[in-house]
Amino acid sequence: MTERKHFKQLVRGRMSKTGESYSAARRQIIRQAPDSPTPERPFIHYPGSVPVSTALRVLLANAGIKNPHTKAPFSEAMVFGLDGGIGAGVFAFHYAKEKFSSFYIAGRHGWQDDAHWSEEARNRLGVKSVVKESSGAKAGEKHLRELLATGQPVMAWVDSASLPYRAMPKQWQGGGYHVITIYTIDDASGTALIGDQADEPIAVSLADLAQARGRIKKFKNRLLAIGPAKKGADLGALVRGSLRACVDGLVTCKMKNYRLDAFLAWAEKLDGSKAADAWDKIFPPGPLLYTGLWSVYEFIEHWGGGGLCRPVFAEFLHEAGAALKDRRLTALGDSYADLGRDWTALANAALPDEVPAFRQTKELLARKSEFLHEQTAEATEEVARAWAAFGEEGERMKKAFPLDAAQSRALRRELKRRVVALHEAEVAALEALGAWL
Repeated sequence: MTERKHFKQLVRGRMSKTGESYSAARRQIIRQAPDSPTPERPFIHYPGSVPVSTALRVLLANAGIKNPHTKAPFSEAMVFGLDGGIGAGVFAFHYAKEKFSSFYIAGRHGWQDDAHWSEEARNRLGVKSVVKESSGAKAGEKHLRELLATGQPVMAWVDSASLPYRAMPKQWQGGGYHVITIYTIDDASGTALIGDQADEPIAVSLADLAQARGRIKKFKNRLLAIGPAKKGADLGALVRGSLRACVDGLVTCKMKNYRLDAFLAWAEKLDGSKAADAWDKIFPPGPLLYTGLWSVYEFIEHWGGGGLCRPVFAEFLHEAGAALKDRRLTALGDSYADLGRDWTALANAALPDEVPAFRQTKELLARKSEFLHEQTAEATEEVARAWAAFGEEGERMKKAFPLDAAQSRALRRELKRRVVALHEAEVAALEALGAWL
């Protein structure tokens, strides 16, 4: 990868030139990351935007599994698209006794279960795989060493909040469902070298890695390694199969909160709803509404490269359209690129710049993401400072929320208007996608 300082300059330069957010600019720059190992690093590492597609891309590249059209390693966008592409998910939780509310919005296919997603992806790509699970740390490390002894990296399920370099508040531990890649173990230093979307591999202690792997019990210290793929894969068939999975997931998923209509249901709860989880009830003006607003921004713009994963999906459609010489796919890519911009606009509308405290919150979240991807000792300290400042901002919201009741409702109404329009545009794009099939 480009030398860190130069890489950072490239991202900042693109932001200045295009007006893109940090996530969007970085997504474009990391597409240029080299894919050749070096004597100092005899494996392929990629930075990335979407955790699980980045991890699978790394495994595919190191196993020598390539795009059947280009004969080169898969891009992250192609991996993301071939594994089902976009999805939908909206959840709000309220705990009255604890006076706590939280909000989550997701945009990746199969976001609710990375294990099922990876199985579906491997089956579609025709990739052989080995999955190891264990209830204890000792067996978990034994499995890790056995799999790494083959010379290939592995995918590991971890609690992101238990990884020290992420510097997350302790109260988040146990809830950071996440995947990483593990490249090597160095017993002399007692560390493992891992990949976690960052610009370069990260060294973590074996003890910290074991803690992160075992923190979420249902993960069972899960590891995934892959082997050769079936020969003669047809890109056109792969694209069609993945888009069918994408459409089916957004339309027929048994859980209504995972279907495209989840966005419309959310819009209705933003204003004028009598439901128990209406926003005026679970996110009243003050620290709870602040949590809801920054969550909208964070999950749309700082997870998956921004734009609720629609821009990555657009890149996949553009790549597929070019490879298959299909202008309809390219046009669909244009539609999803537009949707990505509209989702980013919604994220920014949730924390309007004209409110100084909200503007500062966006700056803190962007700074956290930027330094998290940089991954140096100094960067980890900056991530911790950003989290601390973010917590202080939340405490200030308890004493002086910047919007009164009328202004808060006006903001919720504006968000509702935008979400309704987004849902309509998403439905139109999905219908066009279905028509292509």
